[in-house]
Amino acid sequence: MKRIYHFLGLLQLLLACCISSCSNHKVQVTLTRAESLMESYPDSALSLLKGIEKSDLGSREEQARYALLLSMALDKNYIDTTNFQVLQPAIDYYLEKGNANEKLRTYYYQGRIFQNMGDRDNALNAFIKSMDVSSESTDSVSIARTLVAEGGLYHDFYDFNSYTNCYLEAAKIYKDLSLKRNEFDCLLNALNGAMLLGNQNKGDSILALCDGFSDLDSTQEVVLTGYRLSHALEFGDIPEIRGLIERQEDNYDLDTNGLLNLASAHYKLGNYVEAKHLLNYISNNRPGFNTLKYQAILVPVLENMGDYKEAFTIYKQFSHSIDSINTFKFDQKSKSIEEKHKIELKSQQDAREKAKIIWCCIGGIIFLIMVVIIMLLLFRSNKSQKDLAIERAKSSELENKRLKSDREKLELENKNLQLERDNKALEAENLSHRVEVLENESASLKELIDSQEELPSEVQQAIKVRIEMLNALMAGYITDNEQYEKPYESWIKELTDNTEEFMNSNRLAFQVSHPRFIQYFEDHGLTVGEINYVCLYAIGLRGKEVGNYMKKRSHVNISSGIRKKLGIDKHETNIGIYVRKLLKEL
Repeated sequence: MKRIYHFLGLLQLLLACCISSCSNHKVQVTLTRAESLMESYPDSALSLLKGIEKSDLGSREEQARYALLLSMALDKNYIDTTNFQVLQPAIDYYLEKGNANEKLRTYYYQGRIFQNMGDRDNALNAFIKSMDVSSESTDSVSIARTLVAEGGLYHDFYDFNSYTNCYLEAAKIYKDLSLKRNEFDCLLNALNGAMLLGNQNKGDSILALCDGFSDLDSTQEVVLTGYRLSHALEFGDIPEIRGLIERQEDNYDLDTNGLLNLASAHYKLGNYVEAKHLLNYISNNRPGFNTLKYQAILVPVLENMGDYKEAFTIYKQFSHSIDSINTFKFDQKSKSIEEKHKIELKSQQDAREKAKIIWCCIGGIIFLIMVVIIMLLLFRSNKSQKDLAIERAKSSELENKRLKSDREKLELENKNLQLERDNKALEAENLSHRVEVLENESASLKELIDSQEELPSEVQQAIKVRIEMLNALMAGYITDNEQYEKPYESWIKELTDNTEEFMNSNRLAFQVSHPRFIQYFEDHGLTVGEINYVCLYAIGLRGKEVGNYMKKRSHVNISSGIRKKLGIDKHETNIGIYVRKLLKEL
């Protein structure tokens, strides 16, 4: 018996699943059919959707689809809803998991409900969110409708620049979809925005687009004529305005805005009585007319007709309305600033939350890394203990090698000491030879003085100074005593500090010791100063050192002049090398 009960229970479950499956399939077919009829026959789509029982809706996705389609059908049938009871399942599901098309439509109808509730701020916010996902959406019609709704709100907020741009973008989309009527309506709104902005270039270009429509019906022609008149009143001249008035056969067939434009045109032409008559007709027969525009036209008409009291009364009403609008604009700006501040605070809060999550993740990663490091250290410790025995065995062998290496180092140090002693002996021998050379040079200078009594006194004095310097230098080298080198250093400083005197002394010394060397430069026309300059190279200075010693900016010019006189090309050789080579040869 238990098996029979189990079997019957399983059979009932299977039957319920089959019924549910059939029901879900039927609902899906009905939803698809309603969606296909939505644009052309919205009343039929609404009837199909109302025929679906909510209990037949299964998953959240199916409930969301039904909610969105029903909201679309109600809106297209001009049934304004002022709560989110119908659309809420779509909001809950599509704004989180829907694709771009589903999000765009949900935001759009959310904005429409806010509009029906009179909450224009939240409505505009919903439309803006809808446009944020439009770049990924393929539903061009819904994008255009969102732009139209957004533009209408911008008009209410007196943001005429955004109002104009939204309708221009919508017109482009409708043009691509070949929806001429919708495109025409959007262009007329954009034209109205251009005139409100006083932008003649944009107004002219939009009016030219409107004039390009060739298949307009009578109603559209009347509306376009009214906008042409508005354009002429804003940007045109008197002849153009008069021509547009004459083209209108029956003035009273115009809409309210057209009649207001016509009254303004008669005022500009000076027909104050006709303008006042049209304004009276509007106030008596056209309820809901544009009060501000009516008052703006009526005030100058009454003023020109001499009714100053009534004109002043109307002007006060007009000023009060303008002040109210300016106050509204200020309030809207303040609200916008508050909203931006709230958004910034929310962004900061989100950033802090994200930072917490990031730091928690980083902390977790660091903890895992530490655990891994500890495990690696333990593994290495075990391995090191195993390797310790091998290391101890190797250490004795390394010690033996170290002792052998120490012995080899000791032998090498002994060899280095011997080489050092040999080097010192060689240095002593070189010093002895250098002293001998200096003694010979000193002796030769003395002989030169003794043998040439006719030498000028300044030459003899220069040679004597150099002999004394050489004697002091030799004494210092022989005795290794700094006391002998002090007079040598003072002589050098005293002699070289006076640049001109030293260079003359240096030249005179070379004139005695190497007369052919000096004669060579004199034969090539070098001046005394140029020979002094060359002799600095002869004692071993380099070009930069010569310039630093002379402290003259014309150092390069002197070198260039000497090269020309000696016939040396500047790329041929260094002047210092040339002079020292010449000194050896002469």
